[in-house]
Amino acid sequence: MACCNSAYSFPERVLEPAVKSAYSYSVSGKDLAAPAEFSRLLGRDYWLILSTPAAGTDQAAIDAHAGEHIRWLLGLEREEVLFLSGPLLSGPGTGPGSGATIIRADDQDTAQAIAARDPFVLAGLRTFTVHRWRLNEGSIGVRLSLGTATYDWR
Repeated sequence: MACCNSAYSFPERVLEPAVKSAYSYSVSGKDLAAPAEFSRLLGRDYWLILSTPAAGTDQAAIDAHAGEHIRWLLGLEREEVLFLSGPLLSGPGTGPGSGATIIRADDQDTAQAIAARDPFVLAGLRTFTVHRWRLNEGSIGVRLSLGTATYDWR
């Protein structure tokens, strides 16, 4: 999916190995000042659910429903619907029950129906808004150890 039409011509991106560390390999671009290559952006659409505590929601109420909420999220993960999720810890309007969740869904109606099944929402502890969100750039690194059954998130 192309995001932009541009009259710019982009130079070929050249990557070369950088420093080898004990933990990972990294690469560096030769020409970091070159214009962005829009055609190389990921351009994958997801749905961002921003959850806001309902008036009067306190931590005790959240704690009382947290197990059911986590089971619901893990079910979405098993169904390959859930991409990322977690509480919002600071910022305007945050409080017990604030959160951001990114899901895979075909359309906004489906995303809203999924968000409406959140046990925190069903209990009246929070409200939500749904936004179409396009993932273009970033990186994720995970090191899995088969011998110790552990992982490192980077």
